[in-house]
Amino acid sequence: LAGMLSSRDGAAFALGAAKLLGARRLRLALNSLSADFIACSFALLRQGGWLCEIGKRSVWSLELQGEAAPASRYVAVALDATLGQAPEWMRGALGLLSSRA
Repeated sequence: LAGMLSSRDGAAFALGAAKLLGARRLRLALNSLSADFIACSFALLRQGGWLCEIGKRSVWSLELQGEAAPASRYVAVALDATLGQAPEWMRGALGLLSSRA
């Protein structure tokens, strides 16, 4: 369980993730947690990295993302709505993310 990180404490998550990554940074982060975890996820991204937000609480606006993390890209996806509207696309997108994890 060496790669397990806290989903209850944003600061503990950030420290644990930074320790696991060392000098490396993420190309993509998929986040479903709110509050501190959004900022932590942005901090772990490399320049030009993507944060895909699938949570519903405390989702950042594009304006906030642009001010706080201008070197990254951000997209918020309402999985419940997208799954109902485009199930084949969602299956492909989630499969692609899974293959890259």
